[in-house]
Amino acid sequence: MKIRYVVLSVLLIGVLIVGAVFIMPKLISDEASTTNEASNSSSTTAVTKQPEPIKNNQPDTTATTTITVPSEMQTVIEENTEEIYVDEAGLLAGNYPSQMVPLYGVTTLSQSHQITSDSGHPGWKTSYVSDYSTDELLVFYQALLASASDYSEEVISESTHLKGTVSGYSISIAVSPNNPEKTDLPGNAAVSIFIEQV
Repeated sequence: MKIRYVVLSVLLIGVLIVGAVFIMPKLISDEASTTNEASNSSSTTAVTKQPEPIKNNQPDTTATTTITVPSEMQTVIEENTEEIYVDEAGLLAGNYPSQMVPLYGVTTLSQSHQITSDSGHPGWKTSYVSDYSTDELLVFYQALLASASDYSEEVISESTHLKGTVSGYSISIAVSPNNPEKTDLPGNAAVSIFIEQV
């Protein structure tokens, strides 16, 4: 009986030794390769998911076409000088073409930026709120753009959209009743101006 225990003990020790010699290195190498794969995949993920460089809010290009104001537009501007916005606080975007598309009846300027359009052209986007009625604002902007050869006007819901090309610039103006929940500003009307070099 003692011999059986001794033989079983020797066999058991032999199995443990064989397991330690052959199986443990395999387990260790599998674990190491799994760790390497995980670190490789995470480093690969880190490389592919690097954040894009932060833009500095400057346009990719700036307008180069010289602005020439047609005499009809100049007359409209001169007849309404008292209501034209003068940018004493420097709130308008750099080089905004006030001489061609001035802001009329401004109560509060909400935004003004130089932009690069989806088509890659430089331009400006400006919005403001006015205490004037939409009709009063439309009278000015309709007269201002009426001389453009491709002048168009479209009413969508409560907004009136005016478009025209002047001096190599496409001008779009939207005049609508002000919604203080959207603009966070008090006033009767909201005006959005989009100018793009063509």
